[in-house]
Amino acid sequence: MTEEALFYYRQFIHDVRRCAAGSAPASVAEIERRIGVALTAGPERRERSWARVVAAVNELLAGVPARALGPAARLRAFARENADLGRPRDLAITDFRFTTQADGVLTGRDGRRYLTFAPIVPATPPPALDEIVPAPTRWVAEFAVYALCGGAATVALWFAFIVPV
Repeated sequence: MTEEALFYYRQFIHDVRRCAAGSAPASVAEIERRIGVALTAGPERRERSWARVVAAVNELLAGVPARALGPAARLRAFARENADLGRPRDLAITDFRFTTQADGVLTGRDGRRYLTFAPIVPATPPPALDEIVPAPTRWVAEFAVYALCGGAATVALWFAFIVPV
């Protein structure tokens, strides 16, 4: 551990003790233990360890007034800055992989160059309509729709102009 990390560790513990004000020695001891574990944790466990520290600090700050200055303000800033620890990570553009071929380079008026990609052609073309619905079935459906609509129009005209009211 570097001298700077040791200094911040001691300052953090001092702030925790001042916020607890002697009323929660078990909480202070637990936070000290969690900080020690987080500082020595391996890369695969580091984020989870710091998330546990943030949770313990939030518990400690629950009894401290929101407008408190000094150590409480520093601990609140720490908790606010690290609030995303332990939460599921949001998707980012780096989480996706695009398999395309470069098509060319465009140069803008400002001199910036942009890489363009070739459009992705589907591996198989979509099936023709005859493969989904056979032609005789389509003809029957078309005839039924035209007959129904034509009959309805004829009946409407009949009642509108010929039948007296």
